[in-house]
Amino acid sequence: MKIVLLTVPLLLSAVGSPPPPPPPAGPACNVMMSVIDPDPGGTNVRKAPGGAVIATLRTSRNVDDWLEVHIVAQDGDWFLIDRADLVGDDSRTVYRGRGYMHRSVLGADGLINGEPIRADHDARSRQILASEDPDQQVHVLACWGDFMQIRVKHGIGWTKSLCLNQRTTCA
Repeated sequence: MKIVLLTVPLLLSAVGSPPPPPPPAGPACNVMMSVIDPDPGGTNVRKAPGGAVIATLRTSRNVDDWLEVHIVAQDGDWFLIDRADLVGDDSRTVYRGRGYMHRSVLGADGLINGEPIRADHDARSRQILASEDPDQQVHVLACWGDFMQIRVKHGIGWTKSLCLNQRTTCA
């Protein structure tokens, strides 16, 4: 009888607590990306991929400021962030917490001149694209560790650095 009485409080505490969110299906990442969404109303951060909106990120009134997010994982076409920073004259962290953003609203304004684009997410992997125009649209497809898989004019590959500075080129 004592055993049954001792387990009841444990069961009640487990029932009363919401389950932790499931981990993302994709690999762990540690990369920064710019918010490239042109919507003047802001860009949504969601509780789960395609789920409820938990925050809307907006830039300040200074048109030279931009948003960067820290990506910690990927789940299909959704990136898991743990913070968003407003960068520029009003630099500060504007969001802290876990949330998902669709890959269509994230990217970069260009490449860092001389940064290799590789065949795989490994620094020893062969370089596949050379002399890419640094001032071109970059579409981010995936992340893996410190690497991002990108699509540029001449192909798809992996890189560690993107040009996020919207005030100057990264040449």
